[in-house]
Amino acid sequence: MSIQMIKYKDKDQPYIEIKELIGHNDFEILKVYNEKWLANKILHPRIQKPGLALAGYLKYLDKDRIQIFGNTEIGYLKHLPRLEFEERLSNFMAARTPGIIISGNQEVEEFIIDRANKNKTPILISNLRTSLLMSRISTFLYRIFSQKIRINGVLMDIMGQGILIRGQSGIGKSETALELINKGHRLISDDLVEFYLNSNDEPMGRSIEKIRNWLEVRGLGVINIVDIFGVGAVLEEKKLDLVINLEKWDPKKKYDRLGAENLYASVLGKDILMFNLPVALGRNLSILIEAAVKYYISRKNGSRSFVDHLNKNKIIDSNNNEQPGIMGEK
Repeated sequence: MSIQMIKYKDKDQPYIEIKELIGHNDFEILKVYNEKWLANKILHPRIQKPGLALAGYLKYLDKDRIQIFGNTEIGYLKHLPRLEFEERLSNFMAARTPGIIISGNQEVEEFIIDRANKNKTPILISNLRTSLLMSRISTFLYRIFSQKIRINGVLMDIMGQGILIRGQSGIGKSETALELINKGHRLISDDLVEFYLNSNDEPMGRSIEKIRNWLEVRGLGVINIVDIFGVGAVLEEKKLDLVINLEKWDPKKKYDRLGAENLYASVLGKDILMFNLPVALGRNLSILIEAAVKYYISRKNGSRSFVDHLNKNKIIDSNNNEQPGIMGEK
């Protein structure tokens, strides 16, 4: 894919050309009209359905966005008297949007193709229904246009949650990931994870191309997870839900024993809940991580924490200090 930059509204703006959409099987493009305008530039990650613009209200028509024509738009145009149809369509096409994609493999009248051509607008026909087409194109464009950051760590899908496992080199992240994969959880990326914000402003993580499906295991080298565990062991991308930070056990450090601390990691300006797990000889990291994920899910679903339980029973003082007798200790 060719992602380039141009000067737009006094700032550098990334863009891709319409023709980049044609080669993606996910969009199921069946036909292309007005091919000489396929170099038109997409400058915005959001797509648009024309809506009232086809009725003549053009104030909110964004000429930088791809326009999606579904059954509603095509059906509305067919319903209009001929002269009104031609007038409204001509006014719409005069905006010269980057391109039009028509869903559901609908037939396109020659006048629509001709009017688009006169206004330097390509038309693509997709086999997908409108909702699925919009979802896939929106995801694709946000991957390109969104701010990105790369973070060292291992990103996994554990129990349906996107979990980023972090920690210093050699602490056992990849080996732990291998054990989790063997238990049926899925790998998104090892060693380096690229994050971007999706259309819901949520951090999405994925692997960079050259290391996708590969996992480094000291003593074995870099192994291909698909070859060993099958395609079901990997996932292309995942929304980030939780960060688990592995750190070497420090006997002098006071660790949170009650779950009273709320730690967060910042990813693209979003605060993501983080658990610190101290690593000591004999601790089974994969079980600890699974337990952490189950604990996170239970809290998200409204379960009380142990601190809430103790506060309810007045066993913790105002400074979050344990009172004698908690968990049987003196």
